[in-house]
Amino acid sequence: MTTADITADDMAGALAEATGDTSLLGAGLSAATRLEGDLGLDSLDLAALGAVLRDRYGTAVELVAYVAGLDIDEIIELTVGDVTGYVNRCRPARRRAERPAEQPQ
Repeated sequence: MTTADITADDMAGALAEATGDTSLLGAGLSAATRLEGDLGLDSLDLAALGAVLRDRYGTAVELVAYVAGLDIDEIIELTVGDVTGYVNRCRPARRRAERPAEQPQ
């Protein structure tokens, strides 16, 4: 993990913003915290979280599309760690795309 990687604490902030539930900031979320089973998030909450993550980390982060590619059991078991890992995987590609092209010498 690099200092650029987002953490469970970063995700707690995004979840609090998406749901309006500031108690999530001090809830001690971990990578194993399940979005549905532990936090009670529904599809509207996931869509709101996706919008927050896209705003914070760039358009390469498409949480709704990621979740749409999962089967029902994977969605039920989706964790903070799963989403954090997804966002971190999206970010290197975004940084490469934003880097200016090198000029020939």
